[in-house]
Amino acid sequence: MLKDKPRGNSMNLYVVSSIIVVGLTMTTAASDVLILGSTSMGFAEKQESSKVHCRYSKAYSMLQVRCSDPKLEEIPRDLNSNIQILDASFSRIRDLHNDSFSSYTKLAFIYLGDNFIQNIEESAFSRQYYLEVLDLTKNGCDNLPKNLFQLPYLRKVYLAVNKFGDSVFQTEVTSPLNFLQLHRNKLTKLPEMGYLPTLTQLNVSENMITKITTRELARFCNLKSLDATKNPLNLEEDNCECVVMKSWLKLREIKFKPDYNCTPAAFKRCNGKNVTFSNDTLTIYDECTNILRIQMQTKKTRNMWIILASSAACFIFIAFLVLLCLHKRNKRKKDKLMKEQQRIAANNANTQLLNSNLKHESEK
Repeated sequence: MLKDKPRGNSMNLYVVSSIIVVGLTMTTAASDVLILGSTSMGFAEKQESSKVHCRYSKAYSMLQVRCSDPKLEEIPRDLNSNIQILDASFSRIRDLHNDSFSSYTKLAFIYLGDNFIQNIEESAFSRQYYLEVLDLTKNGCDNLPKNLFQLPYLRKVYLAVNKFGDSVFQTEVTSPLNFLQLHRNKLTKLPEMGYLPTLTQLNVSENMITKITTRELARFCNLKSLDATKNPLNLEEDNCECVVMKSWLKLREIKFKPDYNCTPAAFKRCNGKNVTFSNDTLTIYDECTNILRIQMQTKKTRNMWIILASSAACFIFIAFLVLLCLHKRNKRKKDKLMKEQQRIAANNANTQLLNSNLKHESEK
């Protein structure tokens, strides 16, 4: 454009100066926007270049904060205490301390994927009463707090691409866990976490598992999907173990990967149409289903009590409103009656005064 409309050196200098001024203005405005989205959240002040900026937003009516930043080496301590979703993925966090989340007790979703987390202290999640989803994918973890799986609302845990071994999962589970992702770790067998009656999806692909038995699967009595691809599984398709496993998967409607088919000879030799499972396997499965049944009954009873309590509270509130309305109506009636009585009394007093005056005048 400058070449299309030459106006001399002074005009060129004027245009260049204008461009510089506009550029500086836009840069200042952009930096203000970053500051508004920082952990200060509302304080438009100059920040150092090393300051990590966290941005707040709403997700499904929940307060969410995103702090994904290569400069972030620990969980920020100055975030809004009411956050429910924390996303610090793709950062450089190395440790989770006992007080890392202590100020954020309302967290329901924690995303820490793709960090350098190697150590998690035992009480790091102990105050996360409402935690539902935890993502620790792509870290260097080899340990987990034992109380993690006792959180009352924890249902999904992503632990893929870490260094977890079998001993990490030798713990009791009371959480309503329904999804567990353990892809590419150091497992040599399915997690021994006691009974997991609520678990429906389990991924143990790319580990070092050599064998899976029906006895192990019986502890997951509600399992619907099991991914064990890229494990050195000993899947001999021409023996009775294959037939037993295939029959169990079909009976329990479990989608298993990798798929394998037993040979017709194995089915014939092992009576594939009438497979019987070991008493130990059936006992474990029955105990698991009993736990699930008790949990469902407890939940149903708790919900019923909640409904009854809510109904009673509504009834009391409505009764209170009715009584309040009746009280106000009666009060209005009393006030109206009192005013009427006062008016009648005033009229009587005026009448008596008038009669008295007339009497005095007649006497005169």
